[in-house]
Formats: sequence, C-alpha cells, structure tokens
Amino acid sequence: MSRMWGALVAAALVGAPAAVSGQITIGPTLAYEGDVDFGIGASLGTTVDQLGEGFGLLADFLIFFPDVGNYFEVNGNVTYDIPIEDSSLVPFLLGGLNIGRSSVDVAGVSASSTDLGLNIGGGIDFDLGKFRPTAGVRAAIRDGSPTIIFITLPLQTGGS
Repeated sequence: MSRMWGALVAAALVGAPAAVSGQITIGPTLAYEGDVDFGIGASLGTTVDQLGEGFGLLADFLIFFPDVGNYFEVNGNVTYDIPIEDSSLVPFLLGGLNIGRSSVDVAGVSASSTDLGLNIGGGIDFDLGKFRPTAGVRAAIRDGSPTIIFITLPLQTGGS
C-alpha cells in the first residue's frame, strides 16, 4: 500500500513542472502542533494559472521533535488565493494530501506508523515583493490527526 502512495506522489511531482507558470517560492518552514511540539522543514510553492487565477501548489516536508519518538510529514496541497484589491495581505485556502510517519523505540522495542490524510486549512500570504512570508493553519483529516500552525519564509525565485 505505501509503495502505491509513493508511486502516486512521485508521478505527481514529475508531472507538476509542466503545470508551473513561472512564479516559484522556496524557503524554510517553522511549525507547531501540541502533541509533537515544534517542527522545522522546507516549503516549495508555485502558481498554476492553468487551474485558474489564484490557484497554486504548496508542498512541504516537516520534521517534528516530540518528547518521545520521531514524527515527520510530507504535504502536497492545492491553494487558492482570495483576491483583495490594493492589499499586500493575501488570504488563501488549501487542501491536499498529508503523509505522516511516527516511530518510537522504547527499551529495544520499536513501533512505527505511516498514515495518509486529507489536509484542509488556510492562512495569509504577506506579499512583500520577492520575500513572501506566510502564516497558516491546517488539519489532516484522519484518526488522531494533528492541527498544525505553520510559518514559511519563502523567497520568490521564478519569473512573473
């Protein structure tokens, strides 16, 4: 089952460059969730005009530092910017896939779990030219799903 999901994610990533319209952001991400504490990672975003004005893709990889064990997640989301005229604040909605992996090793006994969920959330993008910080919240819809608060500090690297 996990090989199937891996193949689907790989296929989506290979097909994604054809849909990119030029504006790409990349940068570090900070996150917080009550059960797994703080996390760090990286995000990659792009606009996808083929889906319509305001649509984009946002992917990230996060490693969290819980008190016991390990937890990381990979997210792939479609975003939609809610237009506000003459404002550098751009609210957005997001939805997509979440793959979370937790593991623990206590007294030589190991256990791990990989879960797939659907993301739903939103936030605010601060349009400051090439520097575009983002703050948001998202929840993965699955059993025991965490709600993540995140901040990204990406720089625009593409055209338009």
